[in-house]
Parts: sequence; structure tokens; C-alpha cells
Amino acid sequence: MHPEQIKAELRIAGTTISIVADDLLVAQATVSQVVHGRSNSRRIKERIAEIINRPVDEIWEPKKSLNRSREEIQAQRTAARAANQ
Repeated sequence: MHPEQIKAELRIAGTTISIVADDLLVAQATVSQVVHGRSNSRRIKERIAEIINRPVDEIWEPKKSLNRSREEIQAQRTAARAANQ
């Protein structure tokens, strides 16, 4: 979800980033950074997900790793060799 959408969902639920921060005894900036995806906190994400009644993975989609596994690299090399023959 876009950060503005998360904040809107919080407002609809009757709360704000500041209230979530006070509830969790953390700085408002910390919650804001999590909402914007600049920081990661399972505790903050789970609390926000609980408030807006959505799964964490629906709010913050897991990022795909840019790193390839050894198996993926080997498969690509094998495919490239086969294409060049």
C-alpha cells in the first residue's frame, strides 16, 4: 500500500501515526519511517495491521531480492550456453 493510503486507513480507524507512536512508546518519526518503508519494525507493522484490520503482507508487500541463488545463476549459464551452440 502507498503510505498515504496507510495513513488514510488509520484515520478511518480513528487513529493517527502519532497515536500509534504513543501507544507503542516510540517516536512518531519511527512509525512514519515504517509507514513509508524506510525502516522496518515487525512490532509497528503488526500494530498498524491490527488497527486497520489487514494482513501485514497486504500493507507492506515483501520486496523481491535482487540477489540470485546459485541454482538460478547456473540455470541461466546453462541456457545461455545452449543458445550459443
